[in-house]
Amino acid sequence: MSSPLAARAPAQAAAAETYESITFTGGRTARVDRREPRATGWLGALGELHAANLDAYVEVDPDTGLVTEVLVPHEVAVMGLTPGEDLVEVDLEPSHAHHHLRRDNPDFDELLALLERFQDSRERVLVTATPDERAIIDVRPAPKEAAVAEQLTEGGAEALGTPVSYAQVVQMYRLVAGQTACSANPTAPGIPFTYPDDGCWGRAHEMARLMIANGITPDKVWIYGTLRVNSANKPDCLVGWSWHVAPTLVADGVTYVIDPALFDGPVTQDTWKGVQGDPAARLVPTGAEVFHNHYDPDRFDPDYSKTNATLARYRAALQLRSNGPAGPPPYANCQPATPGVQFRASLAPGQTARWFTHSWQAGRHVYWTVMPTSICSGGPQIRHEVAMQRTDANLCTYWITVQNLTGRTVKFEARYHYLKI
Repeated sequence: MSSPLAARAPAQAAAAETYESITFTGGRTARVDRREPRATGWLGALGELHAANLDAYVEVDPDTGLVTEVLVPHEVAVMGLTPGEDLVEVDLEPSHAHHHLRRDNPDFDELLALLERFQDSRERVLVTATPDERAIIDVRPAPKEAAVAEQLTEGGAEALGTPVSYAQVVQMYRLVAGQTACSANPTAPGIPFTYPDDGCWGRAHEMARLMIANGITPDKVWIYGTLRVNSANKPDCLVGWSWHVAPTLVADGVTYVIDPALFDGPVTQDTWKGVQGDPAARLVPTGAEVFHNHYDPDRFDPDYSKTNATLARYRAALQLRSNGPAGPPPYANCQPATPGVQFRASLAPGQTARWFTHSWQAGRHVYWTVMPTSICSGGPQIRHEVAMQRTDANLCTYWITVQNLTGRTVKFEARYHYLKI
């Protein structure tokens, strides 16, 4: 039976060859077995949370002192509880993801009582949920922090962004998309665009900061509704939100949305709304200074401290997902068949493997490339070579060897192209 802890993320202490020792606030210690497949992700997430002075949820085996699970809790307020037959839907702010408490949870009564208590008091609370299903497994009071005075801009909802050209819209998209956190090893200051589940308000505010630093002030658009978005960056291919936000720029009278979590370029506001699955969804424009449009304690973030904490929390969540069984995004089961792509695969850190593909016309000229699909800047990820086998007078087989040059899992696709002679 594992014992769950929720404490400030531990500082990493001296590493042994097999075990990494960690120390929690209050002095309790635990060890991470480096032979555990998820150990790299656990240590990376704990390091990210510790650096940002955020909380971690850690389960420790009481007999061995070994870490058995690491998750990212959310410091939120409980805004609403909606009972259902099998579960209770839980509305948390700030969060745009759907959370629930299942009635078959053995701790259902205790957790529901805590949620009801915190709903009445509006006290900030630490809520931990399963990474993909968003089923709540732990609820406890958030650590008390000293009050920090904050300068709030009065009003601040009017959208008055900088008029720009379409070329500047594209430039600003490339600026922010260029800050995408490495999917397999997300570290500061990267933006976790490949973790679409939650945290859009932090991503949007950081995008706005980057644009403003480059001389262009955007606005923001908030969408409210029953939102369902197909995404190759979530293992089950579907993300559910109750709201979402992204920066906007206006060029030649057209409003464009900058949202690398959903699109590989700027899109019109109508296109952005249409992909989110609710024709009746409501759009609300605001100025760039609004950090959270409907949760008053977080309405503004003039020093970007809340932005940085939000990004750190979801970088840690991406780290855990990428080092779990599904590996880093994108996920091949979520990607439609693409002309010119023969297969998709992944390689473990430092791994080299070979694939073959047969029954190709020997008389055709075929050019092969192997392209990483896991986003990660900083250096080359893979190399490949192609060998050929003539199997009969008309057919041939291609043997494709691929090497992972990194210390993290890399996903890729093998592409072919017929050359015209």
